[in-house]
Amino acid sequence: MYRANKNAEDINYVLDNLRPEDLYEVIVAYGEENWKEKALKNIIENDTILGKSKKDNTPVLVGGICHCKGDEDGVGVVWLLSTNEIKKHIHCFFKEFEVELKKADEKYWVTYNFIHEKNRLAKRWLKKFNYKFDNPKPEGIVIPEGFEFFYRLREVKGLGE
Repeated sequence: MYRANKNAEDINYVLDNLRPEDLYEVIVAYGEENWKEKALKNIIENDTILGKSKKDNTPVLVGGICHCKGDEDGVGVVWLLSTNEIKKHIHCFFKEFEVELKKADEKYWVTYNFIHEKNRLAKRWLKKFNYKFDNPKPEGIVIPEGFEFFYRLREVKGLGE
């Protein structure tokens, strides 16, 4: 998998071929009506990475870490939408996400979001990058039924480190 410049055609491909777990999550986030158009607009407008297969240039995933309107400065939302092809490219994705996480740590002291409780693949990779699922109930964030909140605090190094 490699990073490619995002464009509407590739993003639409990912949206048309989402893993069932990701499709459910995006519909919950945007509503059943016009979810695809709303998601596309949001993806285009935000800092987003697009991953494509080296083998045949097929889009595999879109994702990112961005600031949401209404959140405090220093707070970012981490998200990922992918096709089933991600399973073939998981190690490449991990390398790319690690780069994004380092950039995000320069801007955000905390990153968060929520996922459906049955999204095992997402939960596994989020835990790999030290995201916590210790069931906090953050004030002001509505978490839909059947979803879990997760977060990651930027590491703070002590004096002399």
